[in-house]
Amino acid sequence: YVSSFVIIDKMKIDFQEGMSVITGETGAGKSIVIDAIGQLCGNRSSASFVKKGCSEAVIEGVFDVTVTPQLEAICQQLHIEADDEFIITKNIQSNGKSQVKINYQSSTHNALKLLMPYLIDIHSQFETQKLFAQKNHILLLDEYAKDELQDLFLDYQTQFQQYKDIQQHLNQTIQEDMSDEQLDFLKSQLKEIEEVSYTDDEIDRFEEELKILQNYEKMNACIQNFEQLMNNGQGVLPKLKEATYEIQSLSSYQEFEEPVESIQNLYYNLLDITENILDTYRSFHFDEYRFNELQDILFKVNRLKRKYGFTMQNIQEYHDELIQKIQTIENREEYILQLQNKLQQQEKKTKDIAMQMHHIRKKYAKKFEADIHQELQDLYLDKAIFKVQIKESLMLQPLGCTDVQFMVSINQGQDLSLLNETASGGEISRIMLAIKTTILEYNSIDTIIFDEIDTGISGRTAQKVAEKMLNVAKGHQILCITHLPQIAAMADNNYLIVKSNNNDRTTTNIIELSGEKVYNELARLIGGAEITKATLEAAKEMKLMANKLKEN
Repeated sequence: YVSSFVIIDKMKIDFQEGMSVITGETGAGKSIVIDAIGQLCGNRSSASFVKKGCSEAVIEGVFDVTVTPQLEAICQQLHIEADDEFIITKNIQSNGKSQVKINYQSSTHNALKLLMPYLIDIHSQFETQKLFAQKNHILLLDEYAKDELQDLFLDYQTQFQQYKDIQQHLNQTIQEDMSDEQLDFLKSQLKEIEEVSYTDDEIDRFEEELKILQNYEKMNACIQNFEQLMNNGQGVLPKLKEATYEIQSLSSYQEFEEPVESIQNLYYNLLDITENILDTYRSFHFDEYRFNELQDILFKVNRLKRKYGFTMQNIQEYHDELIQKIQTIENREEYILQLQNKLQQQEKKTKDIAMQMHHIRKKYAKKFEADIHQELQDLYLDKAIFKVQIKESLMLQPLGCTDVQFMVSINQGQDLSLLNETASGGEISRIMLAIKTTILEYNSIDTIIFDEIDTGISGRTAQKVAEKMLNVAKGHQILCITHLPQIAAMADNNYLIVKSNNNDRTTTNIIELSGEKVYNELARLIGGAEITKATLEAAKEMKLMANKLKEN
């Protein structure tokens, strides 16, 4: 469901299983639908997305998913209940701010970015361009080898972070000022803190005690007045006691028994409370020595808080750091040696996991090459050679100790080179489709979106690309934006994006096609704006061939 988004007034689409193809004139707004879905995947929002004159844009998607252990793990990390249905909602305000909800619970864009790759994959021309960057090649290979690699990779991430932390601590220790002057300064700080070694609870009690001593004279006057009003001849207690004697004779009557007893209880309770107040007061006495002592303690404490932390707990933590620093300086050589040994052990532990990952990558690289080679043959790149160059790096890196580079030779006799150095736009699209379809065979994502990845493709190659997408659609829901009639003919469901102008307002809408309307749209894609008898017959023939392929 989309409303007030760019040039969409209101749009509701129920995409079916299988392969759904979205077509329409150039500029009709086909990619706006994909942009709306991209917003649900955590893409950055902007005030420009809100339709002119509207206060907010609303996008909501309902995703039926297969719950996998990986999806359960990410849901647990995000404190979301893993279910076979996710409802994602995003509101974009006219000021550019946005709100996200997952299953009607407020969430964040970061949570969407972590969750949605397990639900949906959007492949656009931008994604194809990412294939040029060598740093992304290892990510594609890892996605292919994910089942065997994933748990090991998570373990590596933990060990690598520990390795980097130890390395950073060692570098800081080596670079830190370790002079005698620094040692004396740290010891003076430690002595200052240890002279006032109290807890936060003790400080709270000291402050309360000082408050009593500071207000002792005012408290004394208050108590004297209170005792006078309660206990002298005309005070509350003697008068109340006298009143209870007067009414006591009425207790022999049943009607008065309960209220008389209540008044008697009230007198004795009030007597106890008064004695408690006076006893508490008598436990206090003004001690000028204690008064000065508390002032001195709290003065020192407040000075420490200004220098080392807002609480005694903060100060204690700094105290512990000081001891560590002093010990480090006094035993510098030994401490640095310990850190170096610890770093060496952690490096070996991390390297061992990295090497396990490296061997898995080498194993899958061969299989990946073979699968891609087969896919490229199917896409009429039968002379092409795809090679995964994989080397062990000397340095530990965030992804392990493996360098991965995809090399390709398009024509026979041509040397292997980086993809963007030799391949044309159409060849790049086919290679990316080959990589994508190969990876998707081992992927549990339910929904795949292809946004105009057929750039530079036509003729029999377009037919093969269409057949590839049809094959992917057997195990996934496919949404595809295309200009190619060969791909549109393969669709289980056809949608047409239509843009209209009315009263100086431009809007776009989506229409599900059926029957003759499907043939008309195929004919438009084949021959252009004017639909002729010949293009209509060609459209029907193309659809008939597509249906036969589906049956097979």
